[in-house]
Amino acid sequence: MSAAAGEVAPLDVVGSGILPPVSVRVRRVFGLLERLAPVVGSRWAVELWCTPPVLESSLRMPPGVSPGRPVEAYWDGHRVAGEEWGQGQEPPVYLIHGWGGQRPHLAVFVTPLVQAGYRVIAFDLPSHNESDPGALAPGRTTAIECAHAIAAMIETHGPAHAVVAHSLGANATALAAAQGAPVGRLVFLAPMGDYPLYLDLFAARHGFGRRIRRGLHRRLEKRIGMTLEDTNMTRIGRRADYPPMLVIHDPDDPDSPYAASERLARSWRGARLFTTQGLGRLAHYRILRHRPAIRAGVDFIGPHPADAIAESPSTT
Repeated sequence: MSAAAGEVAPLDVVGSGILPPVSVRVRRVFGLLERLAPVVGSRWAVELWCTPPVLESSLRMPPGVSPGRPVEAYWDGHRVAGEEWGQGQEPPVYLIHGWGGQRPHLAVFVTPLVQAGYRVIAFDLPSHNESDPGALAPGRTTAIECAHAIAAMIETHGPAHAVVAHSLGANATALAAAQGAPVGRLVFLAPMGDYPLYLDLFAARHGFGRRIRRGLHRRLEKRIGMTLEDTNMTRIGRRADYPPMLVIHDPDDPDSPYAASERLARSWRGARLFTTQGLGRLAHYRILRHRPAIRAGVDFIGPHPADAIAESPSTT
C-alpha cells in the first residue's frame, strides 16, 4: 500500500540488502562519539556520506548490448568516462546511474532507444567506475559534483532529447537542470526526492543521534555550498518550468521512499507518476530490469524527432 498523500514513508534501516551492512563495531564507535565527541563523529560521518558504496549487483551489460564506443568529457580537469551506441542524429539520450552504480545499470534502455533512432550515451559519475574523482579524495563525491559531470557531458556531446536517471543520478540531473543544462524530457527511476530524509536513514544505519546528525548536516552544506533543502527535487521543480517528467517508482522500495516520488510528481509541472508493483525489498534495483518500467520510459521518450517529422503527413 502506498503512503497517504503528504505522509512521509517510514525509513527502512535494514534497506534492500544490496547496500553493504554497517558493522557492529562502527555503530558502537558512533554511539560513543555521539555522547563524548560529536564533532569528531560528524567529521567521520561526512566522509562516509560522500563515499559511494560498492554494490553487490551485476555490472555487466545486459544480453544483446555490446560494448559501445568510448566517449568522455571534462569538468574542472576531471575526466568523465562513458560509452555511446547508435548512429542516430542529435539530440541524444543520456543514461545516468545511481549512487554506487555504474553505466551498465541502465543499459537495458540502450537497445530500444537505438531502435527508436537515438544516439545513446551512458557514463560513470565522479568517483564511480572509470570516471575521475572531483575535488574530494578518490572514492568520494557529492551530488553537486555529479551534477557538474552531467552538465559537462551534455555540453560536450550535445543537448539532450531526454535523460534517464536512477536514484541519486536523478537528483543530480535535476540539479544540473536547475543550473541550466539542457536535459530534455526526464525519466526518473526511484529518485532521491527529499534529500534530508536520507540523513535520518544514514544516522539510523550508522548508530548515531541528533548531535552528530546536526554536525553532518552543517558539514555537508558547507561542502556542497548550498543548503540541503535547496537540493530537494520537489523544491527545484517549483522554481521554473522544466521539461516533462516521468517518475517510475515501486511502493515496496525500502531505499527511496515512494511517498517522496508522489510529492515530486505533484510539485513538478508536467510530471507523471508510473507505479510498478510487487518488486519487493530489491525494488530499488529490480526496477532497472523491470520490463513494464522500461517500456513506460521508452514510450514517454517517444520516437526520434527526425523520424517523427519524416513520418508525419506533409502540409500544404
